Amino acid sequence: MNDNTNEVPETTQVELDQVQKLNKMRKEYRNADIIWKTVTVLVVILAFLFVYAAYMKLMFATGALRVILAVLFLLAIPFCLYILPLILKMSSKFKAYNKEYKTNFLQEKIYAEFPKADYKETDKISIKEISECSMIKKARAAHANDCIEGTYKGVDFVRYDMELSYKKSRKSSNCVLIACNNRTELNGEVQIIDRDFTIGKSAYEKPENYLGYASCDADFDKKFAIYAQDPAEAADFIDKNLMRKLSKFSGRGPIAAFFDKKKVYMIIRRKKDSMEAPIYKAVKESACRKEAEREAEVIKKWLELLDECVLK
Repeated sequence: MNDNTNEVPETTQVELDQVQKLNKMRKEYRNADIIWKTVTVLVVILAFLFVYAAYMKLMFATGALRVILAVLFLLAIPFCLYILPLILKMSSKFKAYNKEYKTNFLQEKIYAEFPKADYKETDKISIKEISECSMIKKARAAHANDCIEGTYKGVDFVRYDMELSYKKSRKSSNCVLIACNNRTELNGEVQIIDRDFTIGKSAYEKPENYLGYASCDADFDKKFAIYAQDPAEAADFIDKNLMRKLSKFSGRGPIAAFFDKKKVYMIIRRKKDSMEAPIYKAVKESACRKEAEREAEVIKKWLELLDECVLK
């Protein structure tokens, strides 16, 4: 009989230790965040009461004391907004925690799914290589991180988490962008846009020189809008197989697909930034790995869809 049935396997114990370490780092940042927000709220409330009391002439302090109190409150606001977070080292605590989280869970899963992948979690990544996408060109601002460059079934791809601002609105939306090689023979761009796709609460607007195209499938046209520089080319390009695959595709958010002779771009609008470390929820090994797996599956399913329907 084996007497070691209750022992925890070494790999499992390592994972448990990683989770404990991450939760400790998470709590340090969470506590600093709570302190900062609590003090800031209190200062704002006190400042409001001070201004209200002074306005209503209910302050008992007069002369120099009143001036001193006013100066203290004026200094307290920048202290809470800028100096206090520095004292609590919030930025460094979050960066260390976030990096540890991604290295232990997300990066490991990504490399397992895409052996030749290169993962960069840096906060500021150049988006020059994806700037040819008409959506990015039209965006007011685009900030990218969590870059995954890799190859799947012989197709090179790059994947970003993005914060995208559209048109003149300063409201931004969290998105995922996947760009990959496109071997079509299109002369102009074809866009297939989910009718629920919005950026910063602004509905998508086709470029001025593009024309709308209606497919032969009423259900598809109800869900997606099609824009192209040449509608006749779009008619040849978008067949029933592609429409069926796009209708079934799930990226966990409305999608916008852009096809041209060089690249295929897909933008998925999300309600929150994906692959980010939780702050107010405990880190759970299974949930972390599941999130990374979901993101890898979206990439794989999209490239498989293109392999079957687009890449000739």
